[in-house]
Amino acid sequence: MLRYGFNALGSSMPAATLTKKGQIVIPADIRARYELTAGTQVEFVDECGVIRLVVRRRVARSDPAAGFGLVRVKPAKPGNPRRLSDFDPAASFKRTRN
Repeated sequence: MLRYGFNALGSSMPAATLTKKGQIVIPADIRARYELTAGTQVEFVDECGVIRLVVRRRVARSDPAAGFGLVRVKPAKPGNPRRLSDFDPAASFKRTRN
């Protein structure tokens, strides 16, 4: 649940309600403004009764298309479709000794 409070300067600021599990949702406009994405680590700092939220580690937004083609596999034999269980991506990275 999102509500708006007022700071000392009188401007409205977004607020969130704590759930039974102790979770809060950071409002979308705040996430966008500070580029907070899934996986970003934050720290809660207690400063004389005021809690500050500080970004500890940012996680860049990933683009699935950027990884396309990184793993190369041998083509399937004609008439023999490939199954997901046949594909071992780790095997593509095994080094052979010379």
